[in-house]
Amino acid sequence: MNLLADYSVAISLPDGHSPLTPAAVRLGVVLPSVNTVVEPWFNRVLPSSCSLYATRMLLANDVTPAALERMDHEEGMEAARRMASCRPHALAYCCTASSVVQGAAYDAQLQRSLEEATGIPSFTAVGAIAEALRELGVRKISVASPYTDAIDHAELEFFSSLGFEVLATANLGIADGFSLASPTAPEMYELARSAWRDESDALLITCLNMNSHEVVQLLESQLGKPVVTSTTSTLWKLLRVAGVAPKVSGYGRLLAAGA
Repeated sequence: MNLLADYSVAISLPDGHSPLTPAAVRLGVVLPSVNTVVEPWFNRVLPSSCSLYATRMLLANDVTPAALERMDHEEGMEAARRMASCRPHALAYCCTASSVVQGAAYDAQLQRSLEEATGIPSFTAVGAIAEALRELGVRKISVASPYTDAIDHAELEFFSSLGFEVLATANLGIADGFSLASPTAPEMYELARSAWRDESDALLITCLNMNSHEVVQLLESQLGKPVVTSTTSTLWKLLRVAGVAPKVSGYGRLLAAGA
């Protein structure tokens, strides 16, 4: 009896994978502990050449600037070092709000610190957002988020400091970190429409713990403008940094372009 042959016949995996052949490209994400969005969606849409690995930073459910800063300064670098031990080809620091509340200079230093600490090409969520907006030629934006007024105001200041003109913002006022993932597609759609101003070059929907990617295609078809989200821009940048064409259909023009 050839046990290996029998095993190979019995196990059938999609997209040409074999139990003995791991995906060629390893992608690392560092997540707040409350995040329930990134891993399921990224795993669903990643090309078969890629595999996703995650580590977490403890974040209190009450998402305040102080809680976000504590997470970054007490847990961020250690979580990144743990992730680096599985040798990803690219590493994404997946919290939009923690950078927003600490400012653009802090975020730039965070990216440098991540690369110095891990030796891995790394970037932050807001770094991915800014690059995606510039890639699309965007200057004027409307911004929607699930956050509280305090974080919403910090976002306006943050993106303004990067040179974008923020024409309007809207938020859901959610302060519980786990509940950031709770808005339904109709609720996210209404939020986005309430933030939108026709003079904007693009709509930005922030937070990596909200399933904003679900409404991107519909919104783009109605607005006639690009819709960039924390989730779509982070996935786009993660693939790009790892040397994989970031082409994923069904989630807006940023990912559809594959550039």
